[in-house]
Amino acid sequence: MIHSSKPTFAVLALSAACLTGALTQPAFALGGEKTAKILAPVAFDPQADHAGEGGSLFWVNQPDGAKGVKKVIMPFFQVQFVTASQVGATGAGGAHAKMAMRLKGPTPAQMQAITDEVYQSFVTDLKTAGLEVVSPEEAKTYSAYSEIMAAAKPSGEIVKGMNSVTSAFYAPTGMNFYYLPTMLPDLAGGGSMTAIGNASIVRKEADLMSQSGAAVIGFRAVVDFATLSASDRRGLRAFARNAKTKGEAGLLIRPVATQVFLITPNAKATMIDPQSRMRLELQSPLMIDSEAITDMADNQTSGQKTGQAIGNAISLLGGVGMSKTKSYDIVVDPDVWQADVTGALKGVSAAAVARIKAGL
Repeated sequence: MIHSSKPTFAVLALSAACLTGALTQPAFALGGEKTAKILAPVAFDPQADHAGEGGSLFWVNQPDGAKGVKKVIMPFFQVQFVTASQVGATGAGGAHAKMAMRLKGPTPAQMQAITDEVYQSFVTDLKTAGLEVVSPEEAKTYSAYSEIMAAAKPSGEIVKGMNSVTSAFYAPTGMNFYYLPTMLPDLAGGGSMTAIGNASIVRKEADLMSQSGAAVIGFRAVVDFATLSASDRRGLRAFARNAKTKGEAGLLIRPVATQVFLITPNAKATMIDPQSRMRLELQSPLMIDSEAITDMADNQTSGQKTGQAIGNAISLLGGVGMSKTKSYDIVVDPDVWQADVTGALKGVSAAAVARIKAGL
């Protein structure tokens, strides 16, 4: 972990506490709906076959929700690439610490290529499981599908969520994306889903199921490059004068927000409870076994460091806590990154579809 200004990075040695700190907010739901409990991180080989791990990797809210499904239609497929994030902590004496990281290396073309390849793999997995998948050409003949695409956002859009998490959202070529009706503020477009927005998408998805005679299915994955955490001020920590932040570089697939959903006759989303759809949610952060990360570079200018030192000197004279800001570029080999992220997401697809097949 990064505790000082000396740049270091680790790929797999991430603590469960760091990984789950920003992900324990429950998904938005009414009526006592539950979400997956975050489990310990899992080392994930992007080249291995993970189809047999569906039962251990995914939590399912309605295990029988897909029973009897023979045909699916897909208006939603999304890969979210986190490209920047930061955390801050405040001590009792006014001390403040901030850590920021941003991803360097991958290109938008590579993110689109990953999304397209994983989409095709997901379709293949569904067909291999015995499901008929409505083609994009046929899907466009249904008015509900066209309305969803018209109201959705273009692939590649950059979104800044809460806590300064910036992400690039991608859909397969020819498709747009929309936000899932969840309230994970760091990872869901700033928690921007509203009651009106939820009602609109739930209605259109229900219309699409009715028009096509197929269950509506969607895939979402969140790919990150680092884990950051900050000291809290609960309990005895409320009197601590020191403010601490921690961070580690490492490619991972985030849990809970990474999920597959289905809307079926047995698992219908509703206007007041959009989460009543069938959901398969990833339970553990998947640490991608990758050598893509090549450097972790301090990106603060000498002027910024000098300004911070002067400010701390003034604060010290005034009896105020010191301020510490650390900012790094996490540099990756873009080709290794693309290959390993693609392989890992294909593993997620295979595991999720195997879990679905077990309940058909």
